[in-house]
Amino acid sequence: MPALVLKALRVVLEYGALLWLAYAVLHLGRQMFTALRADIRAPHTPAQTAGAAALVVLAGEGLEGRRYPVGHELSIGRSPDNDIVLDDSFVSHHHVLIYQRENAYIAEDLGSRNHTYLNDGQLSGRAYLRAGDVLRIGAVSLRFER
Repeated sequence: MPALVLKALRVVLEYGALLWLAYAVLHLGRQMFTALRADIRAPHTPAQTAGAAALVVLAGEGLEGRRYPVGHELSIGRSPDNDIVLDDSFVSHHHVLIYQRENAYIAEDLGSRNHTYLNDGQLSGRAYLRAGDVLRIGAVSLRFER
């Protein structure tokens, strides 16, 4: 075979491999983007895990007994973008945030109009949570477990 034909064949194979690689990267990127978009659009329901810090609903809204793992952060309010959505006119759209800092868990009222109550006292600002503490938000009572 003449050298020119071999050179042309090598160029075709190199460009073919590059095109195949580009297609594979684009295809994988499209799959990842589709999965991410589906995950963002899916309603968030916390996993039911045992042994981790969690809020357990004691009373209110037919949620009694439900367990919500806190993880790194857990938001509670009336707006659908919260982790726990409470359909109660006494609950603010973004009412309270429970979050972890190192080995401690903190409850922070987010300036709610009708307040958050911790162990029957009004929560102003932030407070560290201990096992057995009870939060009341509107008509819902939740016990912090650890």
